[in-house]
Amino acid sequence: MSSTQDRPLEADLNPAPSKSDVQSLQHGDVARYDLLDGGAGREINFRPPRYPSSDLGPVGAAVMATIGGQTQSCELHDVSQNGIAFEWRGSGLRVGDSISQLCVSFDQHEAYRGEARVGSVRQVGDKQLVGASYLDTLMNIDDVLQLRDVKAWSNAGQGLTLGARPWHVEGHDGFKALVSEMRLFFQDAEAQLGELERVIPWNVAHGDHDSPARAALIERIRTEVVEQIVSSSDAIDAALRAATDSDRQGLKEYSRRHLHPFLMQSPWMRRAYEKPLGYPGDFEIMNAVYGQHFNGNTLFAKAINMGFIWTVGATAVRSRKDLIKAQLQERLRTHTPGRPLRVLSIAAGPAQETFELLQERDHLEHPMEIVLFDQDKTALGYSYARLNRLVASKWADRVKVVYLHDSIKRLLLDPGIFSAFGQFDVIFSCGLFDYLQRRTASNLARSLYGNLAPGGTVFIGNMTPANRSRWFMELHLDWFLIYREHVELLGLARAGAPDAKIELLPEATGVNPFVTLTRG
Repeated sequence: MSSTQDRPLEADLNPAPSKSDVQSLQHGDVARYDLLDGGAGREINFRPPRYPSSDLGPVGAAVMATIGGQTQSCELHDVSQNGIAFEWRGSGLRVGDSISQLCVSFDQHEAYRGEARVGSVRQVGDKQLVGASYLDTLMNIDDVLQLRDVKAWSNAGQGLTLGARPWHVEGHDGFKALVSEMRLFFQDAEAQLGELERVIPWNVAHGDHDSPARAALIERIRTEVVEQIVSSSDAIDAALRAATDSDRQGLKEYSRRHLHPFLMQSPWMRRAYEKPLGYPGDFEIMNAVYGQHFNGNTLFAKAINMGFIWTVGATAVRSRKDLIKAQLQERLRTHTPGRPLRVLSIAAGPAQETFELLQERDHLEHPMEIVLFDQDKTALGYSYARLNRLVASKWADRVKVVYLHDSIKRLLLDPGIFSAFGQFDVIFSCGLFDYLQRRTASNLARSLYGNLAPGGTVFIGNMTPANRSRWFMELHLDWFLIYREHVELLGLARAGAPDAKIELLPEATGVNPFVTLTRG
């Protein structure tokens, strides 16, 4: 006969769960039955959970009870699988009384109909709170809770929002068709360029060095993708012109739903949309428009970047830069000897026209004094870094550059902001007037004109409504300009400087002309 030491103890047969066992169960592993918890205290005797009416959310409850020949519509207090509590107006009810007919419905879904028995009665003001048990069957409470969950789902308070359809606008079928076709074109282009990217060397697609293969790749993308983007973009802009202001919001949603993810793969367009410096046309965007065209994380992103950088709005920005550079070259040729040619650039940004002028020329007919004004310190820092190197290496005895960091607010309010620099022969503002209301624009034109030397000229650029890039600038980039027809541009110049010689000077695209104000 074996001793007790030879037999396993009960504790050995059912060892207590270790800390690692419990942690394993808590972290989602397959449950061990010997680790599952049961009830504790009063919960040892299972009772179906009760749901107060407040837990039912948008589901409406209706309770009809017939007791002692009297039928009432009652307010639900709580409900469970096997019973219900409701308010009863009246008195004299006792535990054990029969409810001959109890009907409980939730949003036209009849969850229980039959007899019930009163299990508890409590007086609440002038009403009695009655607890009753179902006698005929149990209620399928899951049906009620699932009904609640479906109706209560709100997507952070937005609901399904399908009825609103913010993208829906009656008519404008041409615009919608063109946007849809552009989306299909982008889908095809993304797939095809992805295949091409997988079979060509990385340095051809993404390297920095020129090669015959890279040149051929860029040319294929230009002719097979970029040209299609530009022509489609022009057509979409034309189709949008007929839209009223009230329709444009819906068309904006329509276009964004179809095209926004594709457009945001372009680095310059994403920056214009996100506006890290608080406004869309910052110096980094100007740099991208001027030169960083084949740019993006994938071949498709590079194609999108190139495509929209060759639409007319961006092309006009490059064209106006070339026009100002040509005007500066002409002033160098015709300037009267005896003092430096003084130049002031308003909202100078990266000062690309100034940089190219000094980089490309081998000879300057006259010394130059250049003031670059901008309220963006990072833009001035960029210009300072590259212009200082260029001037020091090439024009140390011929060119002086001053970097003036001040606010647009002061520029608009203080006519004497530039008085310390003397009178200027050339003052130019390429993009600032696109954001100024007429009165402010006329006042600034007057102020700038007042800083001219005799024979000097102010060049004021302003986009015209003919800019065919407006649709994606406004719908996708939230980039809004104040466009002016030629007559409006001439009008604000006359209002600002009525005694000036005023002329219109178009750049190559015709989209971004300058009005010139020359002092006699």
